[in-house]
Amino acid sequence: MGFMLLFNLQNLIFISEAETGLVKFEVLCDKDPYPKKVVGEGNLERRMLEMNRKRLKVVKPGSKTTFPTTEVRGSYAPPFHVETSRSDQRRLRVVVDSENEVDIVVHSRHLRDVVVLVTHGFAQRFNSTSLNSLLKIDT
Repeated sequence: MGFMLLFNLQNLIFISEAETGLVKFEVLCDKDPYPKKVVGEGNLERRMLEMNRKRLKVVKPGSKTTFPTTEVRGSYAPPFHVETSRSDQRRLRVVVDSENEVDIVVHSRHLRDVVVLVTHGFAQRFNSTSLNSLLKIDT
């Protein structure tokens, strides 16, 4: 029987199941992917970022009346990469392919780094791509 780790610090959730290789993060995503105004905290909705050894997906959680909805799903095959920015250290962008990408906001820079490291760990096992092609840092 495997074990599960669960951390909950100020709306931060990190779940890891060792046996299945499943990692989940609670993140925030933009409601409107093409905003007409400056993006702020008011435009964000809660999502679950789920990663396993084969694929990554972003799920909109369900409620009493709705089922969970998968918004982005894809494997770690190229052109998969993660983009980070030095100007906003809580944001990252996960690009699965030219049609599937998601902007994510996390609680802190440290959590962003954990998400990036876990993603790269799974991606390097999946397709043995170099770390430089998996991570793009904007200045």
